[in-house]
Parts: sequence; structure tokens; C-alpha cells
Amino acid sequence: MYCGKCGKQINSSFCPYCGAKNDNFNIVNNNINNNNVSTPRLAPKKKISVGFLFGILLVLSIAFLSIGYVSYRNNRTRTVMIYMVGADLESDDGLASTELDSIDFNKIDSNKVKVILMAGGSKKWHNNYIDVSETSIYELQESGFVKVDKRPRKNMGTSDNLNYFLKYVYNNYKANKYDFIFWNHGGAVDGSEYDELAGDDRIDLGEMYKAFDNSNFKGLNKLEILGFRTCLNGTVEVANVYKKFAKYLVASEESTRGNTVVSPLEFINDIKPHDDADDVGIKMIEGYKKFVTTTCNYVQKSDKEENYCIDSTYSLVDLSKIDELNVEFDKFSEDLNNNISSKYNEMIKIRANMSQYASDQPARDMVDLYDFVEKFQNYSSSSESLKKAINKAVVYNWSTNDYSHGLSVYYPYNENIYLDFYPYISVSKNYSTFVNKFYNNKEGVKTKSFSNILSKEVKVDKVTKDDADIEVELSEEQIDNISKARYYVFSEGENGYYNLAFIGKDYRIDGNRLKANVNGKTIKICDSDYDDLCTKAYTFESESTDKYTDIRVPAYVRSRNDKVLEVIYMEIRLENDKDEGEIRGVYKLGVEEKDEEEQKSLAAKTPVGIFLDDYDFLEIEYYGFKLFKDNGQVNPYWSYYEDYLNNRGSKFRTDKFKVVKEDFNTDLNYYVIFEISDLAGEVYYTNPVKIK
Repeated sequence: MYCGKCGKQINSSFCPYCGAKNDNFNIVNNNINNNNVSTPRLAPKKKISVGFLFGILLVLSIAFLSIGYVSYRNNRTRTVMIYMVGADLESDDGLASTELDSIDFNKIDSNKVKVILMAGGSKKWHNNYIDVSETSIYELQESGFVKVDKRPRKNMGTSDNLNYFLKYVYNNYKANKYDFIFWNHGGAVDGSEYDELAGDDRIDLGEMYKAFDNSNFKGLNKLEILGFRTCLNGTVEVANVYKKFAKYLVASEESTRGNTVVSPLEFINDIKPHDDADDVGIKMIEGYKKFVTTTCNYVQKSDKEENYCIDSTYSLVDLSKIDELNVEFDKFSEDLNNNISSKYNEMIKIRANMSQYASDQPARDMVDLYDFVEKFQNYSSSSESLKKAINKAVVYNWSTNDYSHGLSVYYPYNENIYLDFYPYISVSKNYSTFVNKFYNNKEGVKTKSFSNILSKEVKVDKVTKDDADIEVELSEEQIDNISKARYYVFSEGENGYYNLAFIGKDYRIDGNRLKANVNGKTIKICDSDYDDLCTKAYTFESESTDKYTDIRVPAYVRSRNDKVLEVIYMEIRLENDKDEGEIRGVYKLGVEEKDEEEQKSLAAKTPVGIFLDDYDFLEIEYYGFKLFKDNGQVNPYWSYYEDYLNNRGSKFRTDKFKVVKEDFNTDLNYYVIFEISDLAGEVYYTNPVKIK
């Protein structure tokens, strides 16, 4: 079968290339030979039978019904609700206002499609119609969003406020179909809608359920689409909350991005009153795909049709299939419980190395459900039936990686931030039991076997991709107790400090050796016109393949008058056969680690894309550590030693710099340290070894 929109061969009702819905396909018999069509002959006259007359009446009836159905489709109405908590996304960057500006009244069939907004939860709004002192409701009209209901400021992170909005819209905007969009930061199984005026109070999953259960949107009047324009809310736990209130869920497993140039909410302009629920869901996903492509093409000055510089996901989930998924998931989890005592060490090694969403915030512990089942399929006879149930529920999945299949699940390993309340939201009692056992059993696998691990000298001359620049020889006991590892590269600085140049996570175990390749992964930032004017950069690895390494580089950007200073990171790709790196995205950092007050919030801060053209200067950030004591002995406490330096390198014009691979053939001394985690998550470091 072939897609009726893009023409590519497909085997499903939704095209994985363009997202088009394909209900009808013309089946063409390629064996027909038009040259051998026989000449038609006159048929003998026949008497008109009663059956023939009945057939005529049947055809006419169907025709009239079809006309009636078309008339019904053309007369349908739709109301789209947006629950927008601006938070710091709006107060700092005006991101909410940018996205609202993209919804164009003149492009919408305004007689049949209404867009209703409730907005609040931000210290500042970058438009002239939303008042910080109010929590009001607005209707999209020809002049823009017009206030239709005014109330004093309310906490947007409460069930009561959400319920007020639901009831107001239902009572005042009657329609055949309703859609609902949450807009804010997302917190995975913690919910979303973090109100910065109320100490980042949010609507948790229990409060969401309460608000909708006390509304009219259930039973025969379910929402068509429940969409999340947030991070991380594409979870099976969220889907389970909304199966009673909506036909489909549209959400992202991964962190979502935003910028002040283009908006994913433009898809609302294309919604038609006769659209089916899955039509609207696909349009929402296509809107985000377009947003990502436009953003990446802007940064890279590319004209590629599809260009995804940031890891992204979005999926359309049929909520009527969630109960079936829950049953299979419970069977799968029961099998895991039966195996956890005897297979725990194996399980924890697998979990420690699974891909996670919001990888820069590992405490969230969200993993793809299908990927989880595949990796643990040897421990359950229900694996295949559960994977089939997931595929039934996920109608359409778009992802820029191979491990995402549309629904994530909470699987704690790094921290236990959701574990206490998880039994109240878990889709399976057996699974809730399993994750509690899994996390708490870590105490029983602590080991002292890594107390004296030493790394070997590093040689970088004449290395190939398959060579290991650094290795650690481990005992059999240590191999059994290692869960994961990474390594640090340092360059010698001044006054006994060593500057952190690179954190790598690409390693392998070969027999009883732990190996990593450090060659060609450190960089420097240089002036475009003066090759000798450079500064070394601290980077960390996000992905490594046989063809390239993706890294992130923390930095600062500032305007010429120094009044605007932003902490950012650049996403850069280092291809093996190129000397210079390609900037694939630039984002403001959400929350700095030192900001303890904001870290209390469980909101996954949305990275906001910026464009270097908007700033004048770039400064590189780097850190210096005391790897050795004054007497020359190794400092075992370097990683949490208070005496470290946080410096900025040379200043570059944002339009006059380049990213250059840095080799180790310089006058500086370089050192490498391995970080090894045991099964319990305890961390150990090797001695620093010099790169030769």
C-alpha cells in the first residue's frame, strides 16, 4: 500500500513519513492487460424484477443517507481549550505569548471552531491582554484573545481551578467535539502546570483525575484529544488517568523545546470542525515536527526537509486500548517479581544502562515501556503479548531515536523522588511492588571490591576507532558488580588545577577490562579569522556512534552592553572525518544546580532555544580541580573538593568563532580518570593517568 499524500510505501493506516491518515487505498490489479479487453456485446433484454426495484430503492436510500452524513459533517462544531500556565517560560522569555500569537483567527473556520484560553501562573506576560493579577478566560476573536470571564488571581496548579475552566467552557461553548491542551513544564508522573506565583505548585495526576471526573467530559462526551505541550508527560501512568475522559492522548516521552520564533501551536490553524480525533492528534504532532525542523534549519542554515538537531518524540495513543495494556503489563510485572530475587544483579545492570528521558535530570528515571519490555523479555513469558498491546495503544509514534515507541514508564534506579506516591498512580499493583523491591534491594548489593582500582596509561598516537585509549583491568568480582561507567579528561592548568575538558560515557567491557576511546573528542573554540586565538572547552558526551559524537558545551552569551547574560549550552556534532564541529542547537539552561530553591520543584524545565545572532559575545565556561595534593599524591576527594575553579575562557564574537577538534599533541599534560558505579549506585574513581 502507498500513502495518498507523499506516495511512499506503507503498511499501516498512518504514514510514518508524513503522518497522513490513509483510510482508503486503491487496490490495483497489475495483471490486467488493457490491450486484451474484449469488445462489449449487447445483452438480451430482461424483465424488471421486484428485486431490481428493491435494489434501486436501496441505492437511493444510501445516496440520501450519504448526503445527510456529509451535511452532518459540515455542520459539526469544535471547541479547543488551552490551559496555559506561563511560569518562567513566559516571564523570562515570552514563550507563551509567542505561541499564542501563532494562532491565527483568520485561518480558522471561526463559525465552527472556537479556541478558548485560560492563562495565569506567570510573574510577567509579554502581551497586552493577560493581566498578572487575574486568572481570566479568553476567546480567540478577530482582534485576538478577548477576555470573556474575569476572576482574581487563582493558583493554576490546583484541581479546583482546572475544574472551573472545564465547566465554564462546557456551559458557554457547546460543541460536537472538544479538545484540551495543557501548556507548561511537565513532570512526567508528577503531573504538570507548575504555577510560579504559587511556589511551583502543580496539578498532580490525582488532581487531574478529580477535576475531569467532576466535569461533563466523560462517558459519551469524552474529549477528542487530550494534548500536552509539556515535557515528559507521554507516560502510561498519564494515559491511565485520561482513559475515562478522552479518546486519544497526545504527548511527548522526551523533554520538549521552545523558542520565540516559531510555535508548535500553529497546528490549531489547520483544525477543521469535521476532523476526527486522530486527525487532530496527527496535526498536533506534525506541528511539533515542523517546529523542530524550522528551529534546526535556522541554526544550521540548512534547507533540508527533515532536519532534527534535537532528540524529540511525540505520540498519539488510543486510550480505549489502555485497559488491555494494563492487564498485560500486570502479567509481565508479576513475572519480574518472581525473578527479582534470583536475577537481581542481571536486572540492575540492564536498567543502569537503559536510555532515559531528560538525561540531564537522571533522577526522573523515565524509560520507554516497549524498550523496557524488550530488554527484560527473558524474565517474562508475557513480553510478546505486552509489546502487541503497546503497539495497539500507540496509534502513531514519531521519534528521532530508535528506542522510543510512544509510552514511557517510571522505573526508579538513580533516585526515588516519585517512589513514595507511586503506588497511588501505578497502572499495576505487581509493577508497583516490583519497582519498590528493585530500588530498595540496592542496599544489599553494595561492595568494597572497587576500593583499589587503577587505570592504565593512555596512548593516543596511531589509534583507530576500535582501539581503547584507556582501560582498567578488573577482577572477576568487580566485573560482576559493575553497573555502568564514564570517564573524565583533564588538561593541566595553572597553580595546581586541572581543567575538566570532557566527560565521556561511551565505554565497553572486553573480557576483564573496562575500555574507553578518548581520542578526538575534546575540542577548543577558536576565532574564525585567527586560528591561534583559541580557548579549551569543557564538554560532555550525549551520544556516540561509529560516525560521529554528539557533545554539549556549557557557555555564556552576552550583549555588547553586558546587560544581558545568559547561561546556555550548545549541542555540537563531531563527525569522525571532519576537523570542525557543527552547531546543531543552542539552548538556555533551565535551572542551575546551585539553585536549591528551584530544584525543590519536580518540573522538568523546558529548554528554550536561542539564536546566537541575537547576542554579541560568546564566553566558554570551564572548571578546574585539584587532582593532586601539594605533595604530589593523588587527591581522592577531587570530585567533591570545595577548592575548585569556575572560570570563563576567551570572549568570541558570536558570528566569528568555530569549533575545532583538539588532539593531545600539545605541550600540555592531559590526564584521564574512570568513574565506576557498582550495582548499588556507589561511585568509585581510578587514579589519574597521563595521556602520552
